[in-house]
Amino acid sequence: CFFFFKQKTAYEILSGLVGSEMCIRDSIMIDNKGKNGYWGCLTPEQEAVYVQFKINIIDLGNDVWDYDITAFDNYDLLRFLRARKFDLAKALEMFTKYINWRKESDVDNILKYKFTEYPQVKAIYPHGYHKVDKLGRPIYIERLGMLNIDTLYSITTKERMIKYYVREYEKLRYYIHPSCSALAKQKIETGFTIFDMSGGQSSLFQSKCYNFVKVASGICQDYYPETLGKMFIVNTSWVFRTAWLIVKGFLDAKTTEKIAICGDGYKEEILTYIDEENLPEFLGGKCKCEPLGCLNQVEGPWKEHITKFPKDTDENNFDIPVRPPAWKYQS
Repeated sequence: CFFFFKQKTAYEILSGLVGSEMCIRDSIMIDNKGKNGYWGCLTPEQEAVYVQFKINIIDLGNDVWDYDITAFDNYDLLRFLRARKFDLAKALEMFTKYINWRKESDVDNILKYKFTEYPQVKAIYPHGYHKVDKLGRPIYIERLGMLNIDTLYSITTKERMIKYYVREYEKLRYYIHPSCSALAKQKIETGFTIFDMSGGQSSLFQSKCYNFVKVASGICQDYYPETLGKMFIVNTSWVFRTAWLIVKGFLDAKTTEKIAICGDGYKEEILTYIDEENLPEFLGGKCKCEPLGCLNQVEGPWKEHITKFPKDTDENNFDIPVRPPAWKYQS
C-alpha cells in the first residue's frame, strides 16, 4: 500500500515539476534564426497572427486594462503566442490572465518586496542561479530533496514564498536573461534547470509539499511561458523514475526530449550541456565558489547587477539597480 501511495505522489510531484508543454517546449537551440515562431523568423501566417495579437493587446491595454503594454517587447509577446501555438484567441486569453494577475498582485513593484526570512529559507532549501551552460543559458538549481516543508513553513508562509518566487522571475526577466544575452551576443530567453533530489526526499511525499511545488511551477506555466529550455531531475529514487514512465506517456515527444530523469549516473550526460568548471561540486562538477558555496554567492554574467540589490534583511533600502539593456534583434 505504501509503495502505491509513494508512486502516486511521485507521479503528482513529477507532473508539477515538469509542468505543461507551454513551459518546456523550447528547442535546445538558442540561436533562433531559422526557427519558425521566433522574432526574425515568422512564417507569413504567424506574422499575421502576431500583428493582430499586438493590435488587440494595445487596444485592450488602453481601453480595458489601463496598462502600459510598451513594457512588453516582441520577444515577450511571441512567448505567449508560441505557448498557444499561435492560436490568437487562446493567446489573448492567456495574456489577459497574465495582465490581470500582474495588476492584482502588484507585480510591477515586486522587485521592492523584502523577503526578510531569506537567509533562514536558503539554509534549509538551497536554490538559486549559478553561472551558465554551454549555450549561454542561466543555470537554475534547486536541492529539492533537502526541503522539509514543515520546517519551511515554520520560517515563512506559502504566500510569502510565492511572492519571493515572482520577484525572482522578474529578476530573471529584467536582469539575468539580458545579461546572458549580452555575453552570448544573441537572444537568451530560456534557462537550464536542475532539480537535485538527493537528501532523503521523504518530505516530498507530503501533500503540503506537492501543493507547494504545484503552485510554484504554475507561476512559470501561466505567467512566464516558454522560458525553460532544458530540465534535469537528478539523484531520483527508483519510485520517481518509475513514475516518469507513466508521466511521459501523456506528453509529446518534443516535450519529453527536453527532460532527463536520472539516478546518480547523470554526470556524463549533463556535462554535454554544462562545462565541468560551471557545474557545482555537489553535482559532480569542479566548481566550489569559495568561500560561500555555489548557491550562496552570485556567480554569472548578471553578477554586476544582482549584487547591487539591497539585502532582504535591510528593510529600509528599496533602491532597485538600473536594468541592463534589453536584447535587440540582430538581422
